[in-house]
Amino acid sequence: MITSKNIFHHELIGLNLKVFNSSNNFLIGISGKIIDERKKTITIETEDNGIKIIPKNVSIFHLFLPNGELVEIDGKILVNRPEDRIKKKYKKL
Repeated sequence: MITSKNIFHHELIGLNLKVFNSSNNFLIGISGKIIDERKKTITIETEDNGIKIIPKNVSIFHLFLPNGELVEIDGKILVNRPEDRIKKKYKKL
């Protein structure tokens, strides 16, 4: 089960995401469902069926977990290939 403590060891595809803060003001407030994740970007499908590609290293995300929990993550921590991030050991974040 995915929780705020083990989110880095899980797949993010399928979770709902909102860009909480970014150095690019045009990205702030974009929200939708994660449909793809790459090394440096996250692709989301917005409510109006648009596709947006969000760079990880300039954004802070709010992720909405299936249990209703809200997790805030700095995208700089996520900059890595998803398969490598899942295997990596994290110190307390």
